[in-house]
Amino acid sequence: MRGQRFLPIVALVAALASSAVARADLNYRAEITGAEDSDLASLLDKVSELKTLEDKPPVSEEALRRRADRDLERLADAAHSLGYWDADFSYDVDTSAETAKVTVTVKQGPLYHVASVKVLGPDRQPLSIPQDGEKLPLKPGDPAHTAPVIATETALVAAFGDSGHPFAKVDNRKVEIDRGTQTMDVTYTVDPGPVMRFGPVTISGLERLNPAYVEGRVRWQGGEIYDASKVEETRRALIETGLFSTMQITPAADPEHPGEARMTIEATERLHRSIGAGIAYNTSQGIGARAFWENRNLFGNAESLRLSADVGQQLDAFRANFRRPDFLAVDQDFLATAEAVNDTPVAYRSRRVTATAGIERRVDRWLTGGLSLLVQKANVTQLANVAGLGTQRYELAGLPAYLKLDQTDNLLNPTTGYRAQLGVTPAHTFSGSHLTFVTNLVSGSTYWPLGVEQRAIIAGKLALGSLDGAPLFQLPADQRIYAGGGGSIRPYGWQLAGPLASNNDPIGGRSSLVLNLEARIKITETVGIVPFFDAGSYYESPVPQLGRTLLYGVGLGARYYTAFGPLRLDLATPLHKRSADSPIQVYISLGQAF
Repeated sequence: MRGQRFLPIVALVAALASSAVARADLNYRAEITGAEDSDLASLLDKVSELKTLEDKPPVSEEALRRRADRDLERLADAAHSLGYWDADFSYDVDTSAETAKVTVTVKQGPLYHVASVKVLGPDRQPLSIPQDGEKLPLKPGDPAHTAPVIATETALVAAFGDSGHPFAKVDNRKVEIDRGTQTMDVTYTVDPGPVMRFGPVTISGLERLNPAYVEGRVRWQGGEIYDASKVEETRRALIETGLFSTMQITPAADPEHPGEARMTIEATERLHRSIGAGIAYNTSQGIGARAFWENRNLFGNAESLRLSADVGQQLDAFRANFRRPDFLAVDQDFLATAEAVNDTPVAYRSRRVTATAGIERRVDRWLTGGLSLLVQKANVTQLANVAGLGTQRYELAGLPAYLKLDQTDNLLNPTTGYRAQLGVTPAHTFSGSHLTFVTNLVSGSTYWPLGVEQRAIIAGKLALGSLDGAPLFQLPADQRIYAGGGGSIRPYGWQLAGPLASNNDPIGGRSSLVLNLEARIKITETVGIVPFFDAGSYYESPVPQLGRTLLYGVGLGARYYTAFGPLRLDLATPLHKRSADSPIQVYISLGQAF
């Protein structure tokens, strides 16, 4: 009897084992063929469930066919989105090999085009579009893609919003496909609503921040004709302060004041205090670490205080940076800095303390200018084996002035646009050799995205430096111009891209030229490679001597893209190699090289 009790258990185990064998996954590989348009082929690969789920095989051939059946509708929708409205799809499953093969065949058919784009009012009569909205994303003759159809709806609302209609809306969108003429007709029915003016502003959600700071960022004047672009500019200006996690600005009808839109600004403040730390490494400077503490709303008016400490093989520094926004005027800030540095690169040994105070003015969203007073006291030892040079002690006063233009889309990882900077610093030393000189820096960089998906970015930078008014060997070593290193000419070590003394230490110069060119290619959404070419040098004359030897080299970088910026690993080698140059330079840090 006892043996009979185990018979059902044995049978159950056998049944489960049999079921496990029967449910063995069916490994397969999928291929989509027949798409002549490369953009279509790329899109089909992205949306295909057969392709994206290859690493999750179905349990049987029947389940695989069900997956393929679902894919046909998905692929057809993708083809329609690019204007191939007659596209036809079929598939074949071959299970004769150990790994099954699914072949999807595409007959893409002709590319349809837009025949007409109509905008009608609520009365079904043609509606005049404001001048700013005449260049709509969709226009007759374009390929019949679906993305511009939706983008045009958004553009119409924005065009009316920028022209005094805060409550404009699209009531209906009708898309008609004519297979006989292979064209698409699109009709929008738009209710623009009444023309209104900006009314009173209400601010809610603030906890510690003074409402006057938010009011200072408002880009419109009460009583002006409503302009949605000014509302968006205000929202962007507030978000860019870093003080808010959410920001919403909405108009509402004001029954007490017909013709005015009451504006409500709803904000959620971020935590104002933060701490952080990071490390970096490069071959010539070694490893370094940084820690910081920051308060972005010190006294309730968005005052920022940042304390940071750097510790490394060639640099120890403590810095304090203070910013007071809207100093005497909106978009004008008071800045003050103080730092104590022990700097020990290959060119010199410098112990110095520096303090600055000045004004920074944002002319518009793209352009910023600044002027400050700088005082510095330093003890510097020149390491290059040059006769007559040794330790210099000096006090210095300067007036740094700058203009910065930034029309890129991202600070740490720009993908489009350009940047330019001009800096001029007249300075005078008050001990030792009394010197008066002017240091100038001009630089520009630009970024070109390639392809529809912009998975490759061509980036280029040119920087020129010049120092005039003092002989080279009377200048303190830490006031000279150098080139080479991670933010300069990467194939050469820090400060080494230029003339060297007999002991191979850099002399420093009075001018420099730096040229960078690289291709930032994304392999996946988070991983990319960056081949690059860098060239340049520093020179003893106040103007770069282009006829002299130019140092240059190539390299290859890897990028890991995170939410806070790309992590960078660059390997570079000099093509014009001297005895003092290492065959490989290695750089690890956060953010792109430029």
